[in-house]
Amino acid sequence: MRGKFISLEGGEGSGKTTAIQYIKEWLEAQDIPYLMTREPGGTPLAEDIRQLILSPREENVNDTTELLLVFAARASAFGRKDLPSFRKGHLGDQ
Repeated sequence: MRGKFISLEGGEGSGKTTAIQYIKEWLEAQDIPYLMTREPGGTPLAEDIRQLILSPREENVNDTTELLLVFAARASAFGRKDLPSFRKGHLGDQ
């Protein structure tokens, strides 16, 4: 089986974390291997970038800079964590 990808999107407080928990419990009950991750984040470098993005600062960060930081975190997580997991046929979330 090739890896599949599930993406849950929604605003803060919309129930994404709760939905992911139910999905995780179901996958475990079915003995289906999976990879849970978050964006930005998922690897040590991506988590550092996440903290940089989310930390309050005096300097305003323009949209392009923030977008490029998110892309850098995504590239780190995808190359080190997501892609190897998908190649094994695991189910992934985002």
